[in-house]
Amino acid sequence: MTIVLPKQIGTKEGKLLFQKAKKTEDFDKAKEIINSLKETLEYYGGVGLAAPQIGISERIFVVNIQPENGYSGIQKIGFKAYINPEILEVSSETNSDIEGCLSVFYGSLYGKVERPSMIKIKYLDINGEEKIEEIINSFYARVVLHENDHLDGKIFLQRMKSEDFSTLEWQENLDIRKKEK
Repeated sequence: MTIVLPKQIGTKEGKLLFQKAKKTEDFDKAKEIINSLKETLEYYGGVGLAAPQIGISERIFVVNIQPENGYSGIQKIGFKAYINPEILEVSSETNSDIEGCLSVFYGSLYGKVERPSMIKIKYLDINGEEKIEEIINSFYARVVLHENDHLDGKIFLQRMKSEDFSTLEWQENLDIRKKEK
């Protein structure tokens, strides 16, 4: 596997973005998917990417949160892979912030989404070991919830409140197609 231009909503390939991904059973295949997700994320930028975004119906996503990559003032998480994640708990405390997505108009459309500030998640790591993690950093929790939504066939636009659609922002200079491989 290799770098893949993320599939886009509104296209034939993008229909997978609206379907629930299947549970991952094959860990050799999972490692290949994770490598493709990592390479694609590093190539196009962003802080997270899910298998359905590269055309694979598997419950896998990755995050790569690096403050030096334009996300100053946030906790460094680095690269992490999540296989068959389950959100166990979410906080009642929420926050609203701007989200974008490499699969929504090539990463150039942004909108405000309200999400829980803290979560507890269970998942398998790249070695198949079960992990339970409490994420108390609201940005990190947002990224994990955004990517987990992809595994359930949801995109951030479906999480927006109707009154926030008037705040959608188009940033043409961020179009990832300018970086096609």
